[in-house]
Amino acid sequence: MKWNTRWLGVGLMAAVAIFATLQLIQVSNQYNNLPGREMSVLEHAQTLLKRSCREEFPVPQGVRVFSDGREVHHFAFLKVHKAASGTATSIFFRFGMTRGLTFVLPKWLNIVSSTDTLIEKQIHPRLNKSFDIMTSHVIYNKTAFERFLHKDSVYIGIIREPYQQFKSSMNYMAPKYVYNISKVNPIQQYLQNPLKFETAKSPRFSWINNRQAAEFGTPDDVIMKRNKTAMNEYVQKLDKEFHLVIISEYFDESIVLLRRMLNWSLKDILYRRLHTRGWDRKVTLPRPHDRKLYRRYAFADYAIYDFFYKKLWKQAIQAGEDFFGEVLHFKQVRDEVDDFCKVYPNITETYTVEKSEWNKAFIVEKEFCGMMFAEEEDWVKKVALKQYNIQPK
Repeated sequence: MKWNTRWLGVGLMAAVAIFATLQLIQVSNQYNNLPGREMSVLEHAQTLLKRSCREEFPVPQGVRVFSDGREVHHFAFLKVHKAASGTATSIFFRFGMTRGLTFVLPKWLNIVSSTDTLIEKQIHPRLNKSFDIMTSHVIYNKTAFERFLHKDSVYIGIIREPYQQFKSSMNYMAPKYVYNISKVNPIQQYLQNPLKFETAKSPRFSWINNRQAAEFGTPDDVIMKRNKTAMNEYVQKLDKEFHLVIISEYFDESIVLLRRMLNWSLKDILYRRLHTRGWDRKVTLPRPHDRKLYRRYAFADYAIYDFFYKKLWKQAIQAGEDFFGEVLHFKQVRDEVDDFCKVYPNITETYTVEKSEWNKAFIVEKEFCGMMFAEEEDWVKKVALKQYNIQPK
């Protein structure tokens, strides 16, 4: 029996490795047809595997920061536009508010700045020496963040497949300089020669010029000069500084990794998706071949996405052979809780989530559902009232 159990474990680990490799080849395949690219899918995958994924400090027991079971209470979340960051932010607000932690609070909504990093004049005064949590829109800069946060803060980012993020930005931000190009196929005309139409002095002032890379703090000249060598070096820098980058398309896998890393509970990471919408512009949708054009243009966004997509699956393997079992369990619990909370605020009962190998039994009540349904604006108001006794405008 012991012999069979041992070989079963070996088989499970092999299956996880094969899954991660298939994910890696899938990413590599996206790059194989780029203009001028002579590298094969296999060669590209091997190149990715040669890159190192380093942590800033040792992470014992797979991906856990603290081996003694302590919850991580100090962290910074880089809230990237149009990348499911609102859904993640709702988790972080709920966690911090239920534990009495302090937040960096911008003076306007939950936006410190769309063009600058964390600076004193854009936020409410510090109550103590450092804030516990930062989860606002801002341009990333590690040195600037460290001025306001605890030295042991864990850094979490989020990124979305760049072409999907571009389409979402075109739909939501609706940049006039693109839509005014022509009444017929303006997006296609823009993608033929984006730099012809991009007049902003910095990518930080554009919603569609490698916007995710800009929010990750990529130096302007790296993007403007399209310096791929410098971009790869900057990705290595990000790898040293971020403990986890959530991949929007694999949000559940990412958030379960986060739970394990931060020693949080399953209840802490429950969520409902916010601000999902379809295409509602009157102009035509981007056409299939436009994806290639945008991929060539958004080299910086793809450099970050490519690297951290691969790293996510490496971290999943490190998390243990039960990781994907927990992801499946989490999805099922999330659906059950979502069904229960749908009738909010007309809830008169409670719902019990049974004990499993990944969680203690816990009760979901009306108050918790209310927090699940709270919008980001609601959380900002609660934080402002609790920390500063003010009502934000």
